[in-house]
Amino acid sequence: MTKIKIGIIGLGKAWERLHSPAFNRLTDKFEIMAVCDSDLSKATAVAQSLGLPGESAYNSFTRMLEYADIEAVDTMVPIYENYECAKAVIESGKHLIAEKPFASTAKAAKELIKLKDKYEVKVMVAENYRYDNENILIKNLISEEKIGDVIYFIDNYVTDFEQEMLGDTFAATEWRQHPEFKGGIFLDSAIHHIARHRFLFGKVNSLYAFGYPSDVDFSPYSCINALLTYDDNIAGHYSFYAVGKETQAPFVGFRIFGTNGEIYLEDKQCGYVNVSYNHGYHDAIPYAPNEGYYHELSNFYEAVRSNAEIVSTPEKELGDIEVISSILESAEKQKLVKYKTAQE
Repeated sequence: MTKIKIGIIGLGKAWERLHSPAFNRLTDKFEIMAVCDSDLSKATAVAQSLGLPGESAYNSFTRMLEYADIEAVDTMVPIYENYECAKAVIESGKHLIAEKPFASTAKAAKELIKLKDKYEVKVMVAENYRYDNENILIKNLISEEKIGDVIYFIDNYVTDFEQEMLGDTFAATEWRQHPEFKGGIFLDSAIHHIARHRFLFGKVNSLYAFGYPSDVDFSPYSCINALLTYDDNIAGHYSFYAVGKETQAPFVGFRIFGTNGEIYLEDKQCGYVNVSYNHGYHDAIPYAPNEGYYHELSNFYEAVRSNAEIVSTPEKELGDIEVISSILESAEKQKLVKYKTAQE
């Protein structure tokens, strides 16, 4: 099969640290034809590093989309630009790898889905948690009933965002520190965890959330705790603590409890999924971290070239956005949220 001729929009840390290494492993499937960044000097430098001619560097994505030889685009722009950028790509008739969240609101995501159907293009949302080895491994363990029937889970995420802001990290970006979208870093980060939960457990049926109010720009709450119910009577407790540290070892992490045992993932970088059984046996199953970016690009290639099913669709991402919005609404209004319509 022929390579996909692709353009890149956004050359920040997501490109440098996540997508570029994956593209370097998939040179048999993708040919990068043009790059775009609001900083033209950065676009020019990246184009040169890729061996592209100077005219392949842009600081306007609308101009880049006029480039006839591009059949697909990978976008890595700030959240507040996701909708505008995705809309332009879709309306140009090109296939799209869209950054998560697909849009900052459910309404905007629905509009993009309608456009995607109208222009009949392939769209994959780059939600790496649906492609990461550890989550695929856990999903298989659940499907094989290794711990029996799943009863409930605990997912405890702790980060010191204020400290991370001081380093050469994703948190150091201005748009994350002073976001122009509702939810701040909760939308930006928690949507990964919600995607994982829905990937593993299915639709959310109801939720109730509590928030500890914050006066910082980057998050409306310093801590959010949410109780959620899923299909098959599974219940979950999700905690997101944005200004703290977990000082005990091992971390609480992600724990799934079943009738015959427990699955435990300390964090996504630890390299092992631990499974313990009620009869006393324990297994530590190794996995390679950070492979989601490679797998998602591979899935996109197969979808475009062979009409393979996309794992992380815009419809699934819409469900993630809706759950995030509902958690924020529940915390703000202190009310139970029930879902009446089916989620993807």
